[in-house]
Amino acid sequence: LFPAIFNLASNAEISSNATCGDPEPEVYCKLVEHVPGRRIKNPHCPKCDANSVLSKERHPITNAIDGTNQWWQSPSIKNGRQLHWITITLDLKQVRTTQELKTSTLMQNYTVTS
Repeated sequence: LFPAIFNLASNAEISSNATCGDPEPEVYCKLVEHVPGRRIKNPHCPKCDANSVLSKERHPITNAIDGTNQWWQSPSIKNGRQLHWITITLDLKQVRTTQELKTSTLMQNYTVTS
């Protein structure tokens, strides 16, 4: 009764108009770590740098759909009003060409016997 579970984004293309650390490195903190009126205990505010050789400092939008524990990090809104709105575009590549449909249909109708 339940449909098969699969990742719709496995062949997708994703892009954003802004990412933390691009064009220059910046520091980000988890939202819960800088709530106004609350004391910060051992804040964890790492650096993000889109051009770093260290993968732990890069948080590109492709991390959002790659199936790993990595993530996309938006830039801080303190860097300007233009960063209060971010556009993320996800193309699931669901449109197929006529040739792809013919090939798919042929493969579904092909039976191997031994």
